Amino acid sequence: MAASSSAAALSCKHRPVGTPALDHVLRHNVWATTTLLDFCRRLDPSTLEATAAGTYGTLGGTLQHLVGAEQWYVKLLTGELIGAPIRRTEHHSLNELSTIAAATGSRILAVAARDDAVRVIQTNERRSSTVGVVLAQLVHHGNEHRTQVTTILGANGIEPPPVSAWGYGRATGISETEE
Repeated sequence: MAASSSAAALSCKHRPVGTPALDHVLRHNVWATTTLLDFCRRLDPSTLEATAAGTYGTLGGTLQHLVGAEQWYVKLLTGELIGAPIRRTEHHSLNELSTIAAATGSRILAVAARDDAVRVIQTNERRSSTVGVVLAQLVHHGNEHRTQVTTILGANGIEPPPVSAWGYGRATGISETEE
């Protein structure tokens, strides 16, 4: 296991298998994003401009979009903006993104532990959703863009770190199953 993967795993460790399933799903989400950010911080900075057909954009842009979206989901759920707003037109360093990702990840875990999944929230002036659907979208969106990040890495000859749920289970010591 790579050093960054170990560090990411530590933030998600110490959870018994009997922990509610949603907690594991959200902890995987936090771990996988953290693992990719840590991995990409060790790459040559020019690699952040790499892209691949069918993905959101550049490697750096996709990571920024992913973290910015999670920042927005926290704002939807709590009204709280964590860190400076991440806008598409601005560039944020991987260190900045990592800091925001860690804070939003912790906040999402806290929301899921205490909030009512069927509580209705306003997503904009004309639309509403439940907390549960917002959390499901957060996970779906994260998986979608992490897959794009690993696609960009692979298409550019870089073996990406394993960020599947199996990888999370192995990294945190709660599963021995492999891909």
